[in-house]
Amino acid sequence: MVIGDDVYPEMSREERKGSKVDQPDRENQEATDPSRDGDLAANIQTTRRLFLTLAGVGVSAGAGCTTLGPDDDGNTDTPTSTPTGAETDTPTTTDTNTPTETDTPTETDTDTPTETEAEETTEEGRETEEETNEEADDETVYDVTVDSVSARSMDMLDWNSQYAGWPYIWGRWAAYERFVQYDLENNVWIPRLIDNWSIDGTTITLDIRDPHKYEDGDEVTAEDVKANIVMNLATGAPFSEIFESFDEPDDKTLVIETKKSVNKTILEFSIFSQLQQAKMAPPYDEFYQRFWVDGEEGVGRDIQAMEPNEPHYVSGIFGQMRKDSEQYLMERNPEHPDADNVNFERYRFRTYPGNQAKWDAMLADEVDTVMSAFTPANVKAELPDHWQEYNFPGNWGVGLLPQHDPDTAPHISKRPVRQAITHAISREAARSAGGPRVKTAFPTPAAISANVQDEWIDVGGTFGPMQGGKEKAAERMQDAGYEKNANGIWAMDGDTVSFDISVPGSWSDWVTVIQATVSQLTQAGFDARLNRVNNIYRIVASGEFKMAARPWSSGYARSSFPYFPLDWVFGRAYGNAHSYPGGEEGTEITVPAMDGDGTMSVDVQQRLADLSMARGNDVKPIVEELAWVSHQDLPMIPIVEKLEQSFISTNNLSAPDPDSLAGNVKWPCFYAPREGEMQWQGGQE
Repeated sequence: MVIGDDVYPEMSREERKGSKVDQPDRENQEATDPSRDGDLAANIQTTRRLFLTLAGVGVSAGAGCTTLGPDDDGNTDTPTSTPTGAETDTPTTTDTNTPTETDTPTETDTDTPTETEAEETTEEGRETEEETNEEADDETVYDVTVDSVSARSMDMLDWNSQYAGWPYIWGRWAAYERFVQYDLENNVWIPRLIDNWSIDGTTITLDIRDPHKYEDGDEVTAEDVKANIVMNLATGAPFSEIFESFDEPDDKTLVIETKKSVNKTILEFSIFSQLQQAKMAPPYDEFYQRFWVDGEEGVGRDIQAMEPNEPHYVSGIFGQMRKDSEQYLMERNPEHPDADNVNFERYRFRTYPGNQAKWDAMLADEVDTVMSAFTPANVKAELPDHWQEYNFPGNWGVGLLPQHDPDTAPHISKRPVRQAITHAISREAARSAGGPRVKTAFPTPAAISANVQDEWIDVGGTFGPMQGGKEKAAERMQDAGYEKNANGIWAMDGDTVSFDISVPGSWSDWVTVIQATVSQLTQAGFDARLNRVNNIYRIVASGEFKMAARPWSSGYARSSFPYFPLDWVFGRAYGNAHSYPGGEEGTEITVPAMDGDGTMSVDVQQRLADLSMARGNDVKPIVEELAWVSHQDLPMIPIVEKLEQSFISTNNLSAPDPDSLAGNVKWPCFYAPREGEMQWQGGQE
């Protein structure tokens, strides 16, 4: 925490209201900002282009959500782990010229200015704050800065995260108001920007909170919400083809007509998790005209290519005050309808490279909140008692992405080999290796979230665990015509079953899980190797892999409903870079019948479409059918599911109860302030 107005030399609010909102000139910015690493920025551009290439016009797996990996129930963050121990495997492939897949690069920029424009946080500064605020009453907005961590270095971040995907900026949950909040523990929707809604056949009615203003004082209107939804449609949101028309009976009501009826739960998850980034004003009004009115192609790429250095429009409870090479600083938005619940003026996010740095910051009380960080039990035990941890379902975790192209992966592309691999991997042992306190082993390899499998399928009955160990793996391999060679490695016609498992090298818990997996596979006769890489996205995008450790689902709250993880594994994931045959429309996948009598052939894309329209009693039979195909054919191989970990220090802040609503949403450190449940109380006895 720091005190005073001079954390940054700031532009006045009125000056900001009148400032230009067009996208900053990135080339000029890079040329004039000495703190920007040009090579790194170029690599980010390259990676983003890879994302756009993966899935064509749009890369969304859900409204405003990238297909490239989970983040949250409206958009994600990737795991936040950095290995702290010695590496036991030498990577065989490493992209040395690309940004690492971690919260922050594993090395800090060496040309960062030595004098930051931001005032340093010190113990003396904290004491000064306490003295200044000691006599303040309950209605005071304290002139203090709450400190948090940034997921990545500043050079990697921009404010287009609602539409463009990775790399994400965590502050978006404060800058952009969510349409509706999802309670992950109780599986219910909580009104936010949209305070009432109805879905009646093909008519969707959204009532916008009144009042709810942008930071510039303008009301958020139905036109603005329409613009936001259309940006998501343009960037590849599912079911974009069914939206037929928009109508605004008044400024606070939006009526959407669809061409056909869609499952209500799917529609809710597809629309409600959006963040209100847009406004029917530049540059979004032009994108709206080009895509929705003129029907122009390629608009989605243009939207995703934006890299604004500050939010165009702030609809959330904090807006950006300043961003430099080391941090971004946000300030309380007094126009927000819940602004009176926030009693501190600023919220700062500084770069901490990897989980070890975050743990050190918590141990030293350098920060007040940490949105997300994998924190094993031994580290948690060392944290001061005033650190409150929040755990809630992540609906995603470590899985294996097998390549199904027989030319690239002649062995793994065969179903019996994938089944043998699944039998050989003890998911419980992998869970224990990766952190049993916050990991859950999958009951079965069906592509349904582990915490809801019992609700949808016959776990342990029809749907077996497929955990027969190396003995069952050997049976599958022998039935498929494989024999072990003189070295004890499975082979066919002299060609051994050899493959790397590429894993993000900086995700320490994932590395540990895959190390355990490789050990088990080796014992079962597979020539498997761990391959720690800097940029897993580049490898997956190329399609030149045999096996990669990737999230088994798209994550977010929506993955609690089976449609979304099933849609993910059957081809939506990574633009079907794993070449799963069922990802092609009209392709049938033949598997043993569920009742054990003969076989069954399923057009998974057609059945996904059927599921998207199903209601009532028609839903579960389709879920069971698709889950069975995923269980038998293994388009992906789920291993463990995670619980999210989020932290708030009560050293200077109040914090919600972990069992409360504010403790079971993504994320407590952003939701609790707007509810008045994370307030500054430094200096108070």
